[in-house]
Amino acid sequence: MQAIILAGGFGTRLQSVVKDVPKPMADIAGKPFLYYLIKYLTTFSQKNHIILSVNYLKEKIISYFGDKFLNAKISYAVENHPLGTGGAIVNSLKNCDTNEPIIILNGDSFIQIDYQKLLDFHKKNKSKLTIVLKKMDDCSRYGAVEIDNQNQIISFKEKSQIISSGLINSGVYVIEKDIFNQFDLPEKFSFEQDFLMRYLSEIKPCGLVVDDYFIDIGIPEDYNKASEELPKIINFLDSLNNPLYCNKALFLDRDGVINKDHGHVYKRDNFEFVEGIFDLAKKAQDAGYLIVVITNQAGIAKGYYNEEQFLELTKWVEDEFLKRDITISKTFYCPYHVDAKIEKYRRDSFDRKPNPGMIYDAVEQFKIDVRKSIFIGDNDSDMAAARGASVGSRFLLKDSFIPKNII
Repeated sequence: MQAIILAGGFGTRLQSVVKDVPKPMADIAGKPFLYYLIKYLTTFSQKNHIILSVNYLKEKIISYFGDKFLNAKISYAVENHPLGTGGAIVNSLKNCDTNEPIIILNGDSFIQIDYQKLLDFHKKNKSKLTIVLKKMDDCSRYGAVEIDNQNQIISFKEKSQIISSGLINSGVYVIEKDIFNQFDLPEKFSFEQDFLMRYLSEIKPCGLVVDDYFIDIGIPEDYNKASEELPKIINFLDSLNNPLYCNKALFLDRDGVINKDHGHVYKRDNFEFVEGIFDLAKKAQDAGYLIVVITNQAGIAKGYYNEEQFLELTKWVEDEFLKRDITISKTFYCPYHVDAKIEKYRRDSFDRKPNPGMIYDAVEQFKIDVRKSIFIGDNDSDMAAARGASVGSRFLLKDSFIPKNII
């Protein structure tokens, strides 16, 4: 696998939190952001060649990564003066040593996609250029991209305050080495503005739409989020190849799986156990599964009940399982929501499903092998979280009905 990472940015908007290093070297839990990009990328292939396009304070990048890092050969494409994103890619292509497709990444953003599947998609569509498109609830910071039903990109819309939900350009591309050959381009140009938008009809790029985790550290708020979330992602990936992570778990959503979902349940009087849940949990426990509950609790954030009330009910639920000789190892819950009424809970949390943060925490605490585990949920956010954590078996319940053949 060969890739170019554009790592020449100044990080002007991050000067308040990142100083004296190029933006891709911003500290994330003791390691540079670029470390996480490279480590994640190299999990998909045992043989890798990564070209780092460098400019501002390039010596700090070169001294950290050298000419070999993890299982990747590292080369450097030095910009003696700023070339723009397009010029930086052209300059970097000189270092590519095969005619295989090349992955292009921005050095200040991370997306948790399967890069091998991305390459397969690119080859299947026989395109010169594939762009990874991320679903977003608010596209105003990035602009929006439109595609047709053949996965071909048909338009780019500029950044605007009126753009709401849609698809954004994630800054991840796959290109063919000869993509620029037919175009008369200056030495310095923008890949996005001067190439993609200007020559859209000639390039005919394809778009791969994903809904995976994405973070851009271009502003302090998202840099702080990355500092909390990226180490969790990388630690989780390390667990997949660690023989000590050998326990299997039955992950259960709460409302709609353990109890009937009557809407923000926090009292025993409203808590109605789903028929068959105890039999299922007992069967799983007897088969060697840990029982772990993974639940969003936006009712706390919205002020319908408080954490103490939730924890009191949780203790009662766990005791009801214990009466039947079933141990719930732990109930992981997320009290945060972006539209929280209570300020301390008002944030976009990596723990809130469809994000997989709570599953990652459970994996770390109980040394779980997710590939041998099962997740049962009752909505799409449960399934997305389970997919994001590579849980081996996933079941979406309908009408609180538990099938007999899950275990």
